[in-house]
Amino acid sequence: MTNQIDIENTENNLNTKEAYIKNARKYLAKKLILLVPDIEPFDGLYVKQLNLREMTDYFERCEEFNANNTDGLAGVRGKALMIVDGDGNQMFNPDDREDVDFLSKMPIAVMDKIVASFWNINGEDGLKKLLDARNS
Repeated sequence: MTNQIDIENTENNLNTKEAYIKNARKYLAKKLILLVPDIEPFDGLYVKQLNLREMTDYFERCEEFNANNTDGLAGVRGKALMIVDGDGNQMFNPDDREDVDFLSKMPIAVMDKIVASFWNINGEDGLKKLLDARNS
């Protein structure tokens, strides 16, 4: 009898898992890109919602920048990873000295807005925005 119950539980769990995955895929297929607000005259910068793999890569690159921070610009390089264009493509290359120099000269208020927007879209508010985008 125990084996029959185990088989039924396994089948129920698989059906639950399949239903969950089918529903979740609707949201996983959606790219969520947000225009960084209130940074005029520097507007036109975006951030995007990262998936788990992308966020892991982000943290690994930031660790790499900190470990090799001979020029003191590791923080700027990390911020370069946050900024995308309107299609969600990386806008600045953290390994390109010209890009890093350019970003290092941006006003701190602009960088603060970029960072806040990045963590906003990659936190609880991002989940709400994803749900809203899916339902629209």
